[in-house]
Amino acid sequence: MTTRAFTLAALVAVVMLGACETAKAPLVASGPVTFTRHIAPLLQRHCQECHRPESVAPFPLLTYDDAASRRAKIRKAVTARKMPPWKAVPGYGEFADVRRLSDEEIALVTRWVHDGAPEGDPRDLPPPRKFRTGWALGRPGAVLAMTKPFTIPARTRDIYRCFAVPITIPGEWRFIRASEVLPGNRKVVHHAQPPRPPWTPGFQPLEIPSGVAWGIPPGARLVMQVHYNNPGDAVETDLTRVGLHFTSGPFDRRLNRVRASAWNFSIPAGAPHSSVVATAVVQDELLALSVHGHMHLLGREMRVTARFPDGTRQPLLHIDDWDFEWQLLYAFKRPMALPSGTVIEAECVYDNSADNPNNPSSPPRVVRSGFETTDEMCQANVLGTMRLTRR
Repeated sequence: MTTRAFTLAALVAVVMLGACETAKAPLVASGPVTFTRHIAPLLQRHCQECHRPESVAPFPLLTYDDAASRRAKIRKAVTARKMPPWKAVPGYGEFADVRRLSDEEIALVTRWVHDGAPEGDPRDLPPPRKFRTGWALGRPGAVLAMTKPFTIPARTRDIYRCFAVPITIPGEWRFIRASEVLPGNRKVVHHAQPPRPPWTPGFQPLEIPSGVAWGIPPGARLVMQVHYNNPGDAVETDLTRVGLHFTSGPFDRRLNRVRASAWNFSIPAGAPHSSVVATAVVQDELLALSVHGHMHLLGREMRVTARFPDGTRQPLLHIDDWDFEWQLLYAFKRPMALPSGTVIEAECVYDNSADNPNNPSSPPRVVRSGFETTDEMCQANVLGTMRLTRR
């Protein structure tokens, strides 16, 4: 299956930010750590967007019994920083709504499990979290949908399917201020990737800044890739949609993406550390909103840096434990000005040895750049806005 990020004249963008705010788990220096007072707020904030019925996680974490019966698994996942999924290394780029657990929060979970997972006083339990349903940004001006439901067989993993969706909007050019993805079946949609940033469970769409729009020409089509996982015993279907929110102006900036991408490279068979560098030049000043990296199964590490015209460097993103399953978009805490002539540099590191558990080939073989999952890619995408010079 292909993981190609398609380009299209009609660009659909979804800027992902963290899940809705909930009460933070209080940290304690002494006294018992309980589910009702400490663990439940933590699960609400970091876990329940995915770990609930009708969502993509394999089990819920809504109640004491849900958590207590899986406490060893929870401790293992959080101490290894596998969950919640947040791959950006701290101190290398400043991001909004960081979902990475603090050391104190991990210590709370570890202590709770070590002490036998006490439930605590029911009066300390926070109100149940309310989850968003439907469109987050209100009723869209137009809804684009797959032409028919897609069937996902039982007990299948990692189905990547690209859908060409006609954009049947009357009239000439239309201009969009925001868009969002609405998964048809959250139990099986792992992520959805329009030509611009992906939808991932737990991340919500945000309207782009005021005064920004991008255009769709007549007769355009949207190509959207959806990644499915169905570990259950029942056949599932999905009909994912994209909502477009229009604007008539005024606007003086448009959404733009700078992509650093490397091609025509190969990774030697058995090589535990092979590095590839991709670069791209910012042609017109960009106000950067987010950064997103892309590799395949052999990827182990990625660093994305902005090299300014005066020679200074600004770190944008560092991932030291790449996971093909969690290709997240990282929204900057504050927009970052990248002047014309800035070079976006992405260093991608691969492990093509037999010791890499994600290596799809045994014994390892030479892997070349390409669009198939068993090929490799090295890409970094910086999404931002630029001054509108023409429509």
